[in-house]
Amino acid sequence: MRTLFRNIRRFISDNRISIFWSLALCFFMLSFFHITPNSSGRKTDRVERMLHKRENVLQKYVDRAFEIPADQWMEFDDFPEDLVLYRYVDGELQSWANTFPISNDDIGVRSSWYRIHDLRNRNIFNLPLAFLNEPVQYVNLGHSWYIVKLFQQDNMFIIGAIEVMQQYSSENSVLHNSVNRNLGLTAPYTTAPVYIDDINVVYTSDGTPAFSVLRNESLTDSNHRSSGMRWAALLMALMAILSFHSKYRKLVSLYFTLGGIFLLQLCSFMMIQDIPVDAQLFSPMLYADGNFNSFGALMVFHIFVLLYCIATYNSRKIIIKDIWTSRPAIRNIKISAIGLAIISLAAYIHISFRSLILNSSINFDLFQINNISLHTIVTFVIYGLLFLAGLLLLNIFIPSAIRHYRFRRKRHSKRLILGYVLMSSIYITACVGIFSFQKECENIRMLTGRLAIERDLALEMQLQSIEKSIISDPLIRRLTGNPEYESIILNRLAERYFFNILQEYNIRLAVCNRYQSILTQDYSGPVNCFNYYKDIIDNYGVRLSEGSAFYYLDYFRNNISYLGAFSIIRGEMRYDLYLEIDSKTSSDNIGYPSALLDNLTPAANTVRYPYSLAKYHNGRLTSHQGRYNFPVSINVYSFEEGFSHYFMEETVLFVNKLPGTNMIAVSRPARGIFPTLISFSYVLLCFGLLLIALPRLFRKRNRESLFRPKRSFRMKMTILLTASMVGALIIMAIGSVVIIIGYINGNNNMMMEETMLSVQGTLTKMIRTTENYDELNTAEVFNAMNIVAQNSQVDINLFDPDGRLIRTTKPEVFNEYLASARMNPDAYCDLVYKKRMQVILEEHISTLSYHSLYTPLYNEKGVLLAIANIPFFINDTNFEYDATPIIAAIVNLYLILIIIALFVGITMSNSITKPLREISRNMQAMDITHRLGHINYKADDELGLLVRTYNQMIDDLDRSAKELAQSEREQAWREMARQIAHEIKNPLTPMKLSIQHLIRLKKQDIPGWQDRFDALASSLIEQIDILSNTASEFSSFAKFYNEEVSEVDLVEILSEQRILFDNYDHIGMTFRCTLDKAVILARKSQITRAFVNLITNAIQAVENQERGEIIVTLRMTPGFYRTDIEDNGSGVSEENLEKLFRPNFTTKTRGSGLGLAICKNIVTQSHGDIYYTPSEELGGADFTVILPMYTEVSEDYT
Repeated sequence: MRTLFRNIRRFISDNRISIFWSLALCFFMLSFFHITPNSSGRKTDRVERMLHKRENVLQKYVDRAFEIPADQWMEFDDFPEDLVLYRYVDGELQSWANTFPISNDDIGVRSSWYRIHDLRNRNIFNLPLAFLNEPVQYVNLGHSWYIVKLFQQDNMFIIGAIEVMQQYSSENSVLHNSVNRNLGLTAPYTTAPVYIDDINVVYTSDGTPAFSVLRNESLTDSNHRSSGMRWAALLMALMAILSFHSKYRKLVSLYFTLGGIFLLQLCSFMMIQDIPVDAQLFSPMLYADGNFNSFGALMVFHIFVLLYCIATYNSRKIIIKDIWTSRPAIRNIKISAIGLAIISLAAYIHISFRSLILNSSINFDLFQINNISLHTIVTFVIYGLLFLAGLLLLNIFIPSAIRHYRFRRKRHSKRLILGYVLMSSIYITACVGIFSFQKECENIRMLTGRLAIERDLALEMQLQSIEKSIISDPLIRRLTGNPEYESIILNRLAERYFFNILQEYNIRLAVCNRYQSILTQDYSGPVNCFNYYKDIIDNYGVRLSEGSAFYYLDYFRNNISYLGAFSIIRGEMRYDLYLEIDSKTSSDNIGYPSALLDNLTPAANTVRYPYSLAKYHNGRLTSHQGRYNFPVSINVYSFEEGFSHYFMEETVLFVNKLPGTNMIAVSRPARGIFPTLISFSYVLLCFGLLLIALPRLFRKRNRESLFRPKRSFRMKMTILLTASMVGALIIMAIGSVVIIIGYINGNNNMMMEETMLSVQGTLTKMIRTTENYDELNTAEVFNAMNIVAQNSQVDINLFDPDGRLIRTTKPEVFNEYLASARMNPDAYCDLVYKKRMQVILEEHISTLSYHSLYTPLYNEKGVLLAIANIPFFINDTNFEYDATPIIAAIVNLYLILIIIALFVGITMSNSITKPLREISRNMQAMDITHRLGHINYKADDELGLLVRTYNQMIDDLDRSAKELAQSEREQAWREMARQIAHEIKNPLTPMKLSIQHLIRLKKQDIPGWQDRFDALASSLIEQIDILSNTASEFSSFAKFYNEEVSEVDLVEILSEQRILFDNYDHIGMTFRCTLDKAVILARKSQITRAFVNLITNAIQAVENQERGEIIVTLRMTPGFYRTDIEDNGSGVSEENLEKLFRPNFTTKTRGSGLGLAICKNIVTQSHGDIYYTPSEELGGADFTVILPMYTEVSEDYT
């Protein structure tokens, strides 16, 4: 199986270019096929099965509800959130579990015109539950759709419901439409009543049609799938182009690669144009600029810029070589082009990053952790990769500009990278600080500009259109003059003429005659009503149009104000009606967060914490908002005309000096250096990982070591130490978080209790003498609730003893059916049945969770009159702003500590395992011919004992090695002496016999002995030559290790030998070589001797032939030089191949048999190899010598 996987991997690696192109073509072809999924039927079946299961669950709770006595509260443990249960006893709601988001849950009164009522109508006849008359129905109640089932048993009537879907009138950051996942409903499926779609109908367990399952399939979805296929095809094509370049790595392939990337870039931008703007990454609401219309388009362009640089970097060696082989003028142009590319990349990074900060809604202040989004992380990662691209180009530019830099860059690389990362992080942090402040100034300038123009043109048109109707309204004219009817007149105006602006504006009415006095907040005593409003109109009023009764009041405050002045004559008395219309300020948006209603009420031109706002008119403070203590009066002429900002000791002040004497000031606390350091540390960590760790990971040797099994003791020790320290830090971090959360929760609970006690005490005093809760439904109680809510900065809901809503300071929440008018059942049970004094529960509206406080209100007789409820939102903006730097500092601190722990763990493991590594390395390199050094470890522990034992073993081994070497040396000399004696004795014996024979012939004076003397002399000379050669061979063998290694050029050596030996008429010698130099590291005289021996053997093999041929070939293979010496002799027989390189073996009649053995030793000592094969070209012998090439080691610094 392993072999199969290896073959598959090798096949993919060898054919990856074709595979990528094939995949690209397949994805591109598939993009033209619009496949419409037909899974609604299967989805319907699954939803139906899940619905039956939920019905069974609901039925179990209904059965339990019937079993509970009618006078006891219906209490369940862990009641499912998607179920609702209302139990009525004798027509009155007695218990409930969960609630319907409706305003009236009575069932006793029915109306024939209920069908035409608006959902938001709080009329007593608006009774949606009373209209339920079928056993099973699919109905819309408030913002949700339910399967409602009715159950009857004696005097008990139960309404049970299963929530199917939440569907709000408008979605926002808090309110999201959703489906019940317990029914197996997921996006993009939704539901609809059966009368809308009767195809995929879901039936209840009794066979009643419930609802239909619809799939939100559109042409846009199909286009999304096609677009996804095209993007996949583009990615595969890009991988094919990069694989092509990685395989060949030539200048030509680089040009083709850059051209291919450019074409794909054009295709990507054409595809981006087809992406709808509602896609978040490509939405202009996220980012838009003149050059790029979306954040996604900018990131795609960044990626292609990175790919250009990576492709160029992969060809750096060829580029550098091409530059230095060019003429000086051309070389300077090419180097300048690379430098220009680096400068262009730096300018591109600066311009695009500045545009992104100024023209996007993305937060780049990393110390604000709660505001960091996925877009923030993507931005910093992409720009980190762009800085990496700049580093890659520097890796080409520096060696090109400084020729010898590559020989010494190794010692500079770490400092260069660290400096580059540090400077890049400082630059990015500085850009974020500078450009974010510019963006902040621009936003505040626009805000103050809007605040300077406090007029609502739509409202002004409405006021002008209704003023005649108001003055001629018969009910208003009839009731004017009687102070008891002023509230009725105000209600008439609100419901008939201003119903559409009540959520945005407060309306007040004053009716008086010319002699009547009123009390105001601006005067210490009573003032004449007519004169008071006349002064307001004269000083601040701007008539909307000629003859209009409405005036715009230029108070230069935070709200928009209008005043309507009407006169009505009744008899002989004239009455003036003054209608004040003021926009709601931020103080009206307390309690429930504005995000809950941000589609229901317009966004106010106001500021949020930590900003504070002040308005000045004629140098006097007219209004302010926020915590900052603005001066009551200032000299407005001391500020520059227009918008400006000032840095004070602990505050940053933004001032918009308007024409005249009006001025708007906005302030916030100065951040100081601490948040900047937090942001810098995060950027430094991100860039360090991208510019240091990522390139090292992609190095082949690091990648192989990363995925190699780690079973070594060192790795186990490293993992143990680092895991222990990191685990301890994580536990400490969790403990810190738990303590902080506990502290915050404690403070929040204390704050909630204090707020609840304050509200309870105030309301209890107000209702102490009240006999019935019906008396609480008055304007006085409502005003008192508003005052308490304003002072406590909360919203207050008041429920009657039966749990029904009486009054609220935020009616919009209930009018829009975002919350139920029936209080939380658990809180009601605890307060009414269990008699608790206070209850704190966690509630939610859609995705918004909050704490809800309930407390009972008793009169002086101990009668429960009402239940007060305070929705308490602890995720306040003030808390988030104040706590965010602390949380960021804690996270930053623990990140740094974890990194330090990793470093310390690795260092400690290296220190502990260093003696073991020394022992392992020494044992692997053990050679008895060299003495190994001792390991220096002085600690008196287990490792110290092991080291001392090892050192003792080294000493014993060295002593044994010396004794063995001495013994082997003596044996070698004895063998050498025997061999020398044998080699010398062989020719001496015939020489002695020949001389003795010649002496005998001379003594006997045999005729012709002189002729025989000449022949004998010739034979003796030949034998002497043999002795001389033998002595030379042994001398050479003995001197083999005396010479030092050096750089040797094989081309030079072989060329000299060809000249030396090419002097035979009948022997042809050819030297084949295409290399200029072939440098190896060897003993020059010895390697020369080896080649001389081999060429001599070849000459001796062909010297007796009529025509001899010898070919010497030198070629380069990966990492080695190969030399072949071939001849057309008889070659070597099969039986002699194994003995070919043994000493004393020879096939010649003359020779010592040491020649090939010496060649073998020389080549082996030069870290090479020598072997014999039959010559394919000449048919004789072919001796091949392979020697490693010598190159200087140079590493890249990325």
